[in-house]
Amino acid sequence: PAHGGEPRAEPRMEGRASTFEEVLADFESRLPDAEFVAIDTELTGVDIAGEPDTFEESAQMRLDKNCRIAERYSLIQLGLTLVGRVGEASEGRYTLASYNLFAFPYMGPELLGHEPGFYCQASALQFNAQHRVDFNKWIGEGVPYMTREDERRYFKTSQENGECDRRSGLLRLWKSLCAARLPFVVHCPLDLFFLLASFERRPLPRDDPRALAMMIRQCTPKVFDTAHLHSALAHFKRLGLLKFFEDVKARYDELRESSNGLEQVPPVEFRLHGATASRYSKDHDTLAHEAGFDSFITAQLFAYLRAIAPARVREAANRLFMYRSVEYLDLEAAVKSGEAGASIFDLSRVTLLVAALDPADSNEAPRLISAAGAQFRWIDATHLLVVLRASGGAAVRRAAEMAAQVHGVVSWMGFDDWKVAQARSLSKGAPRPQPARVSPNGCSGSTEGPVSSASSSCSSATGYASGSSAGYGRRGADGARAGQEDDDDDADGRKEWSLGALVAVGAAGALCSAIFMLLLMRGNAQLAAVGSRLLRRWRRR
Repeated sequence: PAHGGEPRAEPRMEGRASTFEEVLADFESRLPDAEFVAIDTELTGVDIAGEPDTFEESAQMRLDKNCRIAERYSLIQLGLTLVGRVGEASEGRYTLASYNLFAFPYMGPELLGHEPGFYCQASALQFNAQHRVDFNKWIGEGVPYMTREDERRYFKTSQENGECDRRSGLLRLWKSLCAARLPFVVHCPLDLFFLLASFERRPLPRDDPRALAMMIRQCTPKVFDTAHLHSALAHFKRLGLLKFFEDVKARYDELRESSNGLEQVPPVEFRLHGATASRYSKDHDTLAHEAGFDSFITAQLFAYLRAIAPARVREAANRLFMYRSVEYLDLEAAVKSGEAGASIFDLSRVTLLVAALDPADSNEAPRLISAAGAQFRWIDATHLLVVLRASGGAAVRRAAEMAAQVHGVVSWMGFDDWKVAQARSLSKGAPRPQPARVSPNGCSGSTEGPVSSASSSCSSATGYASGSSAGYGRRGADGARAGQEDDDDDADGRKEWSLGALVAVGAAGALCSAIFMLLLMRGNAQLAAVGSRLLRRWRRR
Protein backbone atom coordinates (compact mmCIF):
# COMPACT_ATOMS: atom_id res chain seq x y z
CA PRO A 1 0.00 0.00 0.00
CA ALA A 2 1.03 3.58 -0.59
CA HIS A 3 1.18 6.19 2.15
CA GLY A 4 -2.16 6.73 3.88
CA GLY A 5 -3.29 3.17 3.27
CA GLU A 6 -4.27 3.78 -0.39
CA PRO A 7 -3.38 1.00 -2.85
CA ARG A 8 -0.45 1.70 -5.15
CA ALA A 9 -1.65 2.72 -8.57
CA GLU A 10 -0.61 0.54 -11.48
CA PRO A 11 -1.82 0.31 -15.07
CA ARG A 12 -5.06 -1.60 -15.37
CA MET A 13 -5.20 -4.76 -17.43
CA GLU A 14 -8.92 -5.55 -17.19
CA GLY A 15 -10.96 -3.56 -19.66
CA ARG A 16 -14.53 -2.58 -18.78
CA ALA A 17 -16.56 0.39 -19.91
CA SER A 18 -15.50 2.34 -16.81
CA THR A 19 -11.77 1.55 -17.16
CA PHE A 20 -11.40 1.39 -20.93
CA GLU A 21 -9.83 4.82 -21.46
CA GLU A 22 -7.07 4.01 -18.99
CA VAL A 23 -6.49 0.55 -20.45
CA LEU A 24 -6.45 1.93 -24.01
CA ALA A 25 -3.90 4.60 -23.09
CA ASP A 26 -1.59 2.00 -21.53
CA PHE A 27 -2.05 -0.34 -24.51
CA GLU A 28 -1.25 2.36 -27.07
CA SER A 29 1.80 3.51 -25.09
CA ARG A 30 3.33 0.03 -25.44
CA LEU A 31 2.61 -0.52 -29.12
CA PRO A 32 5.74 1.24 -30.48
CA ASP A 33 8.04 -1.15 -28.59
CA ALA A 34 6.06 -4.32 -29.30
CA GLU A 35 7.39 -7.08 -31.57
CA PHE A 36 4.19 -9.11 -31.86
CA VAL A 37 0.80 -9.49 -30.20
CA ALA A 38 -0.75 -12.75 -28.98
CA ILE A 39 -4.55 -12.90 -29.14
CA ASP A 40 -7.24 -15.05 -27.55
CA THR A 41 -11.01 -14.75 -27.25
CA GLU A 42 -13.85 -16.15 -25.17
CA LEU A 43 -17.03 -16.63 -27.19
CA THR A 44 -20.73 -17.39 -26.95
CA GLY A 45 -20.35 -20.39 -29.26
CA VAL A 46 -18.27 -22.02 -31.97
CA ASP A 47 -20.42 -24.72 -33.64
CA ILE A 48 -23.22 -24.79 -36.14
CA ALA A 49 -25.59 -27.62 -35.34
CA GLY A 50 -25.47 -30.41 -37.88
CA GLU A 51 -22.20 -29.23 -39.43
CA PRO A 52 -19.33 -30.99 -37.67
CA ASP A 53 -15.84 -30.64 -39.06
CA THR A 54 -15.06 -33.62 -41.28
CA PHE A 55 -12.21 -34.89 -43.39
CA GLU A 56 -14.47 -34.71 -46.44
CA GLU A 57 -14.62 -30.90 -46.30
CA SER A 58 -12.42 -28.85 -48.57
CA ALA A 59 -10.50 -25.84 -47.31
CA GLN A 60 -13.02 -23.57 -49.04
CA MET A 61 -15.92 -25.29 -47.27
CA ARG A 62 -14.16 -24.92 -43.94
CA LEU A 63 -13.37 -21.27 -44.56
CA ASP A 64 -17.02 -20.63 -45.39
CA LYS A 65 -18.11 -22.33 -42.17
CA ASN A 66 -15.61 -20.42 -40.02
CA CYS A 67 -16.96 -17.16 -41.42
CA ARG A 68 -20.55 -18.15 -40.66
CA ILE A 69 -19.62 -19.17 -37.11
CA ALA A 70 -17.89 -15.82 -36.49
CA GLU A 71 -20.92 -13.96 -37.80
CA ARG A 72 -23.35 -16.05 -35.72
CA TYR A 73 -21.83 -15.72 -32.23
CA SER A 74 -20.29 -12.92 -30.19
CA LEU A 75 -17.20 -12.01 -28.23
CA ILE A 76 -17.33 -12.24 -24.45
CA GLN A 77 -13.69 -11.43 -23.69
CA LEU A 78 -10.78 -10.29 -25.83
CA GLY A 79 -7.31 -11.14 -24.55
CA LEU A 80 -4.19 -9.39 -25.84
CA THR A 81 -0.55 -9.73 -24.84
CA LEU A 82 1.95 -7.27 -26.29
CA VAL A 83 5.44 -8.73 -26.49
CA GLY A 84 8.53 -6.53 -26.75
CA ARG A 85 12.29 -6.93 -26.44
CA VAL A 86 14.75 -5.87 -23.78
CA GLY A 87 18.29 -5.33 -25.00
CA GLU A 88 19.64 -7.08 -28.08
CA ALA A 89 17.55 -9.68 -29.89
CA SER A 90 20.20 -12.33 -29.24
CA GLU A 91 19.73 -11.90 -25.49
CA GLY A 92 16.22 -13.37 -25.70
CA ARG A 93 14.67 -11.11 -23.07
CA TYR A 94 11.01 -10.31 -23.64
CA THR A 95 8.56 -7.94 -21.99
CA LEU A 96 4.93 -9.00 -21.65
CA ALA A 97 1.93 -6.74 -21.07
CA SER A 98 -1.43 -8.53 -21.03
CA TYR A 99 -4.97 -7.17 -21.22
CA ASN A 100 -8.31 -8.85 -20.59
CA LEU A 101 -11.24 -6.90 -22.01
CA PHE A 102 -14.95 -7.60 -21.71
CA ALA A 103 -16.66 -6.87 -25.03
CA PHE A 104 -20.34 -6.28 -25.75
CA PRO A 105 -21.89 -5.00 -28.99
CA TYR A 106 -22.72 -1.30 -29.08
CA MET A 107 -26.38 -0.46 -28.45
CA GLY A 108 -27.69 3.02 -29.20
CA PRO A 109 -30.51 5.03 -30.76
CA GLU A 110 -28.61 5.19 -34.08
CA LEU A 111 -29.21 1.45 -34.49
CA LEU A 112 -32.99 1.62 -34.17
CA GLY A 113 -34.32 -1.23 -36.25
CA HIS A 114 -30.81 -2.62 -36.72
CA GLU A 115 -29.92 -3.72 -33.22
CA PRO A 116 -27.18 -6.36 -33.17
CA GLY A 117 -28.10 -9.88 -32.14
CA PHE A 118 -26.18 -13.08 -31.66
CA TYR A 119 -26.64 -16.72 -30.75
CA CYS A 120 -25.47 -18.41 -27.57
CA GLN A 121 -24.69 -22.09 -27.16
CA ALA A 122 -25.89 -23.48 -23.85
CA SER A 123 -22.71 -25.53 -23.49
CA ALA A 124 -20.57 -22.47 -24.20
CA LEU A 125 -22.26 -20.37 -21.54
CA GLN A 126 -22.04 -23.22 -19.07
CA PHE A 127 -18.35 -23.62 -19.86
CA ASN A 128 -17.69 -19.92 -19.26
CA ALA A 129 -19.65 -20.01 -16.03
CA GLN A 130 -17.58 -22.96 -14.82
CA HIS A 131 -14.47 -20.88 -15.52
CA ARG A 132 -15.74 -17.96 -13.49
CA VAL A 133 -16.75 -15.57 -16.27
CA ASP A 134 -18.87 -12.78 -14.78
CA PHE A 135 -21.84 -12.45 -17.13
CA ASN A 136 -23.18 -9.37 -15.32
CA LYS A 137 -19.84 -7.67 -15.93
CA TRP A 138 -19.91 -8.75 -19.59
CA ILE A 139 -23.42 -7.45 -20.29
CA GLY A 140 -23.49 -4.47 -17.94
CA GLU A 141 -19.89 -3.28 -18.16
CA GLY A 142 -18.56 -4.73 -21.40
CA VAL A 143 -16.72 -2.27 -23.62
CA PRO A 144 -18.91 -1.49 -26.64
CA TYR A 145 -17.64 -2.37 -30.08
CA MET A 146 -18.72 -2.21 -33.70
CA THR A 147 -17.24 -2.80 -37.13
CA ARG A 148 -15.56 -0.15 -39.24
CA GLU A 149 -18.44 -0.58 -41.64
CA ASP A 150 -21.00 0.19 -38.91
CA GLU A 151 -19.01 3.20 -37.75
CA ARG A 152 -19.09 4.67 -41.26
CA ARG A 153 -22.77 3.86 -41.65
CA TYR A 154 -24.07 5.27 -38.38
CA PHE A 155 -21.66 8.04 -37.46
CA LYS A 156 -20.50 9.48 -40.78
CA THR A 157 -22.43 12.71 -40.22
CA SER A 158 -21.59 13.11 -36.53
CA GLN A 159 -19.43 16.07 -35.54
CA GLU A 160 -18.98 14.97 -31.94
CA ASN A 161 -15.65 13.16 -32.23
CA GLY A 162 -15.40 12.44 -28.52
CA GLU A 163 -18.87 10.94 -28.49
CA CYS A 164 -18.05 8.84 -31.57
CA ASP A 165 -14.96 7.51 -29.81
CA ARG A 166 -17.00 6.52 -26.79
CA ARG A 167 -19.53 4.70 -28.91
CA SER A 168 -17.05 2.83 -31.08
CA GLY A 169 -15.20 1.61 -27.97
CA LEU A 170 -12.99 -1.39 -28.72
CA LEU A 171 -12.87 -0.47 -32.39
CA ARG A 172 -10.44 2.30 -31.37
CA LEU A 173 -8.10 -0.27 -29.84
CA TRP A 174 -8.42 -2.46 -32.95
CA LYS A 175 -7.55 0.47 -35.23
CA SER A 176 -4.48 1.28 -33.15
CA LEU A 177 -3.39 -2.36 -33.24
CA CYS A 178 -3.81 -2.63 -37.01
CA ALA A 179 -1.97 0.66 -37.55
CA ALA A 180 1.01 -0.71 -35.57
CA ARG A 181 1.42 -3.52 -38.19
CA LEU A 182 2.37 -6.14 -35.63
CA PRO A 183 2.35 -9.86 -36.40
CA PHE A 184 -0.65 -11.61 -34.81
CA VAL A 185 -0.15 -14.88 -32.92
CA VAL A 186 -3.16 -17.12 -32.27
CA HIS A 187 -3.72 -20.70 -31.12
CA CYS A 188 -6.24 -21.88 -33.72
CA PRO A 189 -7.64 -19.47 -36.30
CA LEU A 190 -11.22 -18.94 -35.12
CA ASP A 191 -9.97 -15.98 -33.03
CA LEU A 192 -8.95 -14.28 -36.25
CA PHE A 193 -12.31 -14.82 -37.92
CA PHE A 194 -14.12 -13.38 -34.89
CA LEU A 195 -11.90 -10.30 -34.90
CA LEU A 196 -12.69 -9.66 -38.55
CA ALA A 197 -16.43 -10.13 -38.03
CA SER A 198 -16.41 -7.95 -34.89
CA PHE A 199 -14.25 -5.07 -36.10
CA GLU A 200 -14.06 -5.08 -39.90
CA ARG A 201 -17.33 -6.09 -41.55
CA ARG A 202 -20.26 -8.48 -41.57
CA PRO A 203 -20.85 -10.58 -43.53
CA LEU A 204 -17.29 -11.65 -44.26
CA PRO A 205 -16.30 -12.40 -47.89
CA ARG A 206 -16.65 -16.13 -47.34
CA ASP A 207 -16.91 -16.97 -51.06
CA ASP A 208 -13.77 -15.05 -51.98
CA PRO A 209 -10.59 -16.36 -50.28
CA ARG A 210 -8.51 -13.66 -51.93
CA ALA A 211 -10.69 -10.85 -50.54
CA LEU A 212 -10.63 -12.41 -47.07
CA ALA A 213 -6.84 -12.83 -47.15
CA MET A 214 -6.43 -9.24 -48.32
CA MET A 215 -8.65 -8.07 -45.44
CA ILE A 216 -6.35 -9.90 -43.01
CA ARG A 217 -3.29 -8.42 -44.70
CA GLN A 218 -4.69 -4.92 -44.15
CA CYS A 219 -4.84 -5.67 -40.42
CA THR A 220 -1.50 -7.44 -39.95
CA PRO A 221 1.50 -8.33 -42.11
CA LYS A 222 1.66 -11.88 -40.75
CA VAL A 223 -0.37 -14.33 -38.72
CA PHE A 224 1.28 -17.18 -36.83
CA ASP A 225 -0.95 -20.02 -35.66
CA THR A 226 0.68 -22.10 -32.94
CA ALA A 227 -1.76 -24.93 -33.67
CA HIS A 228 -0.40 -25.11 -37.21
CA LEU A 229 3.13 -24.99 -35.80
CA HIS A 230 2.26 -28.06 -33.75
CA SER A 231 1.75 -29.88 -37.06
CA ALA A 232 4.69 -28.26 -38.83
CA LEU A 233 7.24 -29.09 -36.13
CA ALA A 234 5.94 -32.67 -35.87
CA HIS A 235 7.55 -33.30 -32.49
CA PHE A 236 4.94 -32.64 -29.80
CA LYS A 237 2.09 -34.91 -28.76
CA ARG A 238 -0.51 -32.63 -27.14
CA LEU A 239 -2.12 -29.67 -28.85
CA GLY A 240 -4.20 -28.20 -26.02
CA LEU A 241 -2.80 -24.77 -25.23
CA LEU A 242 -1.56 -25.36 -21.67
CA LYS A 243 -0.34 -28.90 -22.39
CA PHE A 244 1.37 -27.84 -25.59
CA PHE A 245 3.04 -25.00 -23.69
CA GLU A 246 4.26 -27.40 -21.01
CA ASP A 247 5.70 -29.78 -23.61
CA VAL A 248 7.43 -27.00 -25.55
CA LYS A 249 8.88 -25.47 -22.37
CA ALA A 250 10.18 -28.90 -21.31
CA ARG A 251 11.77 -29.38 -24.73
CA TYR A 252 13.35 -25.93 -24.58
CA ASP A 253 14.80 -26.66 -21.12
CA GLU A 254 16.11 -30.00 -22.37
CA LEU A 255 17.89 -28.38 -25.30
CA ARG A 256 19.34 -25.63 -23.13
CA GLU A 257 20.69 -28.15 -20.65
CA SER A 258 22.19 -30.44 -23.29
CA SER A 259 25.90 -30.25 -24.05
CA ASN A 260 25.39 -28.10 -27.14
CA GLY A 261 22.24 -26.43 -25.98
CA LEU A 262 23.79 -23.06 -25.28
CA GLU A 263 25.06 -22.91 -28.85
CA GLN A 264 21.88 -24.18 -30.51
CA VAL A 265 19.04 -22.53 -28.61
CA PRO A 266 19.02 -18.84 -27.64
CA PRO A 267 17.99 -17.81 -24.13
CA VAL A 268 14.36 -16.91 -23.45
CA GLU A 269 13.42 -14.80 -20.43
CA PHE A 270 10.25 -12.88 -19.64
CA ARG A 271 9.68 -9.66 -17.72
CA LEU A 272 6.06 -8.92 -16.86
CA HIS A 273 4.70 -5.40 -16.71
CA GLY A 274 2.62 -3.99 -13.85
CA ALA A 275 -0.72 -5.68 -13.44
CA THR A 276 0.39 -8.54 -15.68
CA ALA A 277 2.99 -9.48 -13.08
CA SER A 278 0.49 -9.13 -10.25
CA ARG A 279 -2.11 -11.36 -11.86
CA TYR A 280 -0.18 -13.82 -14.06
CA SER A 281 3.27 -14.17 -12.48
CA LYS A 282 2.42 -17.46 -10.77
CA ASP A 283 0.83 -20.64 -12.05
CA HIS A 284 -2.88 -20.09 -11.70
CA ASP A 285 -4.96 -23.04 -12.81
CA THR A 286 -8.03 -21.00 -12.03
CA LEU A 287 -7.12 -18.49 -14.75
CA ALA A 288 -7.24 -20.94 -17.66
CA HIS A 289 -9.85 -19.80 -20.20
CA GLU A 290 -9.60 -16.18 -19.20
CA ALA A 291 -8.82 -14.58 -22.54
CA GLY A 292 -6.01 -12.41 -21.20
CA PHE A 293 -4.33 -15.36 -19.50
CA ASP A 294 -4.63 -17.58 -22.55
CA SER A 295 -3.08 -14.84 -24.70
CA PHE A 296 -0.28 -14.61 -22.11
CA ILE A 297 0.40 -18.37 -22.45
CA THR A 298 0.18 -18.16 -26.25
CA ALA A 299 2.78 -15.38 -26.29
CA GLN A 300 5.27 -17.44 -24.27
CA LEU A 301 4.56 -20.56 -26.30
CA PHE A 302 5.38 -18.72 -29.52
CA ALA A 303 8.58 -17.28 -28.06
CA TYR A 304 9.79 -20.76 -27.09
CA LEU A 305 8.81 -22.23 -30.47
CA ARG A 306 10.73 -19.48 -32.24
CA ALA A 307 13.78 -20.21 -30.10
CA ILE A 308 13.59 -23.96 -30.76
CA ALA A 309 12.91 -23.85 -34.51
CA PRO A 310 13.24 -20.33 -35.96
CA ALA A 311 13.33 -21.42 -39.61
CA ARG A 312 10.21 -23.57 -39.31
CA VAL A 313 8.37 -20.76 -37.54
CA ARG A 314 9.25 -18.31 -40.33
CA GLU A 315 7.95 -20.79 -42.93
CA ALA A 316 4.67 -21.14 -41.05
CA ALA A 317 3.65 -17.48 -41.40
CA ASN A 318 0.11 -17.01 -42.73
CA ARG A 319 -0.75 -20.70 -42.48
CA LEU A 320 -3.80 -21.52 -40.39
CA PHE A 321 -4.74 -24.80 -38.74
CA MET A 322 -7.77 -26.87 -39.80
CA TYR A 323 -9.20 -29.46 -37.42
CA ARG A 324 -10.02 -32.89 -38.86
CA SER A 325 -8.32 -32.17 -42.15
CA VAL A 326 -5.20 -32.99 -44.14
CA GLU A 327 -5.04 -29.37 -45.31
CA TYR A 328 -4.31 -25.96 -43.81
CA LEU A 329 -5.58 -22.51 -44.80
CA ASP A 330 -2.85 -20.78 -46.81
CA LEU A 331 -3.34 -17.01 -46.79
CA GLU A 332 -0.42 -16.36 -49.14
CA ALA A 333 -1.80 -18.76 -51.74
CA ALA A 334 -5.25 -17.20 -51.31
CA VAL A 335 -3.85 -13.76 -52.21
CA LYS A 336 -1.91 -15.06 -55.21
CA SER A 337 -4.23 -17.64 -56.69
CA GLY A 338 -7.52 -17.42 -54.83
CA GLU A 339 -7.10 -20.99 -53.55
CA ALA A 340 -7.76 -21.36 -49.83
CA GLY A 341 -6.11 -24.67 -48.96
CA ALA A 342 -2.78 -26.44 -49.15
CA SER A 343 -1.78 -29.95 -48.12
CA ILE A 344 -0.13 -30.62 -44.78
CA PHE A 345 1.79 -33.49 -46.36
CA ASP A 346 4.43 -33.90 -49.02
CA LEU A 347 2.60 -36.08 -51.52
CA SER A 348 5.84 -37.16 -53.14
CA ARG A 349 7.08 -38.80 -49.96
CA VAL A 350 4.10 -40.23 -48.08
CA THR A 351 0.91 -42.20 -48.83
CA LEU A 352 -2.50 -42.01 -47.12
CA LEU A 353 -4.80 -44.99 -46.59
CA VAL A 354 -8.07 -45.41 -44.74
CA ALA A 355 -8.55 -48.57 -42.70
CA ALA A 356 -12.17 -49.60 -42.10
CA LEU A 357 -12.19 -51.48 -38.80
CA ASP A 358 -14.12 -54.59 -37.94
CA PRO A 359 -16.27 -53.56 -34.94
CA ALA A 360 -15.99 -57.09 -33.52
CA ASP A 361 -12.20 -57.33 -33.85
CA SER A 362 -10.65 -53.86 -34.01
CA ASN A 363 -9.01 -53.42 -30.62
CA GLU A 364 -5.57 -54.49 -31.82
CA ALA A 365 -5.59 -52.79 -35.23
CA PRO A 366 -4.19 -49.42 -34.06
CA ARG A 367 -1.37 -51.08 -32.13
CA LEU A 368 -0.52 -53.38 -35.04
CA ILE A 369 -0.51 -50.49 -37.51
CA SER A 370 1.90 -48.63 -35.25
CA ALA A 371 4.05 -51.75 -34.84
CA ALA A 372 4.24 -51.97 -38.63
CA GLY A 373 5.91 -48.56 -38.70
CA ALA A 374 2.95 -46.44 -39.83
CA GLN A 375 1.24 -43.54 -38.11
CA PHE A 376 -2.52 -43.20 -37.71
CA ARG A 377 -5.26 -40.77 -36.84
CA TRP A 378 -8.80 -41.61 -35.84
CA ILE A 379 -11.28 -40.39 -38.45
CA ASP A 380 -14.35 -41.72 -36.67
CA ALA A 381 -15.21 -44.67 -34.47
CA THR A 382 -14.62 -47.23 -37.24
CA HIS A 383 -12.04 -45.65 -39.55
CA LEU A 384 -8.35 -44.81 -39.22
CA LEU A 385 -6.33 -42.51 -41.44
CA VAL A 386 -3.02 -44.33 -41.91
CA VAL A 387 0.15 -42.57 -43.01
CA LEU A 388 2.90 -44.53 -44.75
CA ARG A 389 6.17 -42.69 -45.00
CA ALA A 390 6.84 -43.98 -48.49
CA SER A 391 5.58 -43.55 -52.05
CA GLY A 392 5.65 -45.40 -55.33
CA GLY A 393 6.90 -48.97 -55.27
CA ALA A 394 8.18 -48.60 -51.72
CA ALA A 395 4.66 -47.71 -50.55
CA VAL A 396 3.25 -50.74 -52.36
CA ARG A 397 5.71 -53.00 -50.57
CA ARG A 398 5.21 -51.46 -47.14
CA ALA A 399 1.43 -51.42 -47.44
CA ALA A 400 1.38 -55.06 -48.52
CA GLU A 401 3.52 -56.02 -45.55
CA MET A 402 1.32 -54.02 -43.19
CA ALA A 403 -1.88 -55.54 -44.57
CA ALA A 404 -0.43 -58.99 -43.87
CA GLN A 405 0.40 -58.05 -40.27
CA VAL A 406 -2.74 -56.16 -39.23
CA HIS A 407 -5.97 -57.96 -38.40
CA GLY A 408 -9.26 -56.37 -37.44
CA VAL A 409 -9.45 -54.37 -40.68
CA VAL A 410 -12.42 -55.05 -42.96
CA SER A 411 -11.06 -53.09 -45.92
CA TRP A 412 -8.40 -50.61 -47.02
CA MET A 413 -8.76 -47.83 -49.54
CA GLY A 414 -7.01 -44.68 -50.65
CA PHE A 415 -7.88 -41.54 -48.71
CA ASP A 416 -9.27 -39.73 -51.77
CA ASP A 417 -11.40 -42.75 -52.66
CA TRP A 418 -12.72 -42.84 -49.10
CA LYS A 419 -13.71 -39.16 -49.26
CA VAL A 420 -15.63 -39.79 -52.49
CA ALA A 421 -17.38 -42.78 -50.95
CA GLN A 422 -18.31 -40.76 -47.85
CA ALA A 423 -19.74 -37.93 -49.92
CA ARG A 424 -21.76 -40.40 -51.97
CA SER A 425 -23.08 -42.10 -48.84
CA LEU A 426 -24.08 -38.83 -47.20
CA SER A 427 -25.83 -37.67 -50.37
CA LYS A 428 -28.05 -40.74 -50.05
CA GLY A 429 -29.01 -39.79 -46.51
CA ALA A 430 -26.79 -42.19 -44.59
CA PRO A 431 -26.01 -41.08 -41.00
CA ARG A 432 -22.61 -39.59 -40.40
CA PRO A 433 -20.24 -41.73 -38.31
CA GLN A 434 -19.63 -40.38 -34.81
CA PRO A 435 -16.19 -38.98 -33.91
CA ALA A 436 -13.96 -41.47 -32.16
CA ARG A 437 -12.36 -41.51 -28.74
CA VAL A 438 -13.77 -38.22 -27.54
CA SER A 439 -11.87 -36.89 -24.57
CA PRO A 440 -13.28 -34.41 -22.07
CA ASN A 441 -10.89 -31.62 -22.97
CA GLY A 442 -12.19 -28.16 -23.46
CA CYS A 443 -10.86 -25.70 -25.90
CA SER A 444 -8.14 -23.68 -24.39
CA GLY A 445 -5.86 -26.53 -23.89
CA SER A 446 -6.42 -27.65 -20.36
CA THR A 447 -7.48 -31.21 -19.73
CA GLU A 448 -10.36 -30.26 -17.53
CA GLY A 449 -13.52 -28.79 -18.94
CA PRO A 450 -16.30 -30.06 -21.15
CA VAL A 451 -16.00 -31.32 -24.67
CA SER A 452 -17.43 -28.08 -25.97
CA SER A 453 -16.05 -24.88 -24.55
CA ALA A 454 -16.34 -21.21 -25.23
CA SER A 455 -12.76 -20.12 -25.60
CA SER A 456 -10.83 -19.60 -28.77
CA SER A 457 -7.66 -21.44 -27.85
CA CYS A 458 -7.43 -24.75 -29.57
CA SER A 459 -7.29 -28.07 -27.86
CA SER A 460 -7.87 -30.14 -30.93
CA ALA A 461 -6.05 -33.37 -31.39
CA THR A 462 -4.27 -33.32 -34.68
CA GLY A 463 -1.30 -35.51 -34.06
CA TYR A 464 -0.76 -38.83 -35.68
CA ALA A 465 -0.43 -41.60 -33.18
CA SER A 466 2.29 -44.19 -33.17
CA GLY A 467 0.86 -46.71 -30.77
CA SER A 468 -1.94 -44.78 -29.13
CA SER A 469 -5.09 -43.15 -30.36
CA ALA A 470 -5.63 -39.45 -30.86
CA GLY A 471 -9.05 -38.45 -29.62
CA TYR A 472 -11.32 -35.92 -31.22
CA GLY A 473 -14.18 -34.06 -29.66
CA ARG A 474 -16.41 -31.23 -30.73
CA ARG A 475 -15.07 -27.81 -31.58
CA GLY A 476 -14.85 -25.81 -28.39
CA ALA A 477 -16.36 -22.42 -28.16
CA ASP A 478 -12.93 -20.92 -27.69
CA GLY A 479 -12.11 -21.24 -31.27
CA ALA A 480 -10.77 -24.67 -30.75
CA ARG A 481 -12.28 -27.56 -32.42
CA ALA A 482 -11.98 -30.64 -30.34
CA GLY A 483 -10.66 -32.59 -27.44
CA GLN A 484 -7.38 -34.38 -27.40
CA GLU A 485 -6.30 -37.34 -25.34
CA ASP A 486 -3.24 -36.59 -23.28
CA ASP A 487 -1.45 -39.66 -24.59
CA ASP A 488 -1.55 -38.64 -28.26
CA ASP A 489 1.69 -39.82 -29.75
CA ASP A 490 4.40 -38.15 -31.72
CA ALA A 491 3.33 -36.40 -34.89
CA ASP A 492 6.78 -36.85 -36.38
CA GLY A 493 7.01 -37.08 -40.12
CA ARG A 494 3.56 -35.76 -40.84
CA LYS A 495 3.18 -35.60 -44.60
CA GLU A 496 0.38 -36.10 -47.01
CA TRP A 497 -0.15 -38.63 -49.68
CA SER A 498 -3.01 -40.49 -51.34
CA LEU A 499 -3.17 -43.93 -52.83
CA GLY A 500 -3.63 -42.33 -56.22
CA ALA A 501 -0.09 -40.98 -55.87
CA LEU A 502 1.38 -44.49 -56.00
CA VAL A 503 3.55 -44.77 -59.08
CA ALA A 504 3.92 -48.08 -60.83
CA VAL A 505 6.92 -47.93 -63.12
CA GLY A 506 6.55 -50.17 -66.17
CA ALA A 507 4.00 -52.83 -66.97
CA ALA A 508 5.15 -55.21 -64.24
CA GLY A 509 4.95 -52.41 -61.67
CA ALA A 510 1.44 -51.56 -62.84
CA LEU A 511 0.40 -55.21 -62.45
CA CYS A 512 1.76 -55.30 -58.90
CA SER A 513 -0.07 -52.10 -58.07
CA ALA A 514 -3.33 -53.51 -59.41
CA ILE A 515 -2.93 -56.60 -57.25
CA PHE A 516 -2.13 -54.39 -54.28
CA MET A 517 -5.27 -52.32 -54.85
CA LEU A 518 -7.29 -55.53 -54.81
CA LEU A 519 -5.74 -56.71 -51.57
CA LEU A 520 -6.36 -53.34 -49.95
CA MET A 521 -10.02 -53.44 -50.85
CA ARG A 522 -10.42 -57.00 -49.60
CA GLY A 523 -8.05 -56.82 -46.64
CA ASN A 524 -6.68 -60.22 -47.64
CA ALA A 525 -3.35 -61.09 -46.02
CA GLN A 526 -2.58 -63.83 -48.54
CA LEU A 527 -2.98 -61.43 -51.43
CA ALA A 528 -0.71 -59.02 -49.58
CA ALA A 529 2.05 -61.63 -49.46
CA VAL A 530 1.54 -62.44 -53.15
CA GLY A 531 1.73 -58.80 -54.14
CA SER A 532 4.87 -58.34 -52.09
CA ARG A 533 6.55 -61.36 -53.74
CA LEU A 534 5.60 -60.19 -57.22
CA LEU A 535 7.04 -56.79 -56.53
CA ARG A 536 10.31 -58.27 -55.29
CA ARG A 537 10.56 -60.43 -58.41
CA TRP A 538 9.94 -57.45 -60.65
CA ARG A 539 12.63 -55.44 -58.87
CA ARG A 540 15.17 -58.27 -59.33
CA ARG A 541 14.58 -58.06 -63.06
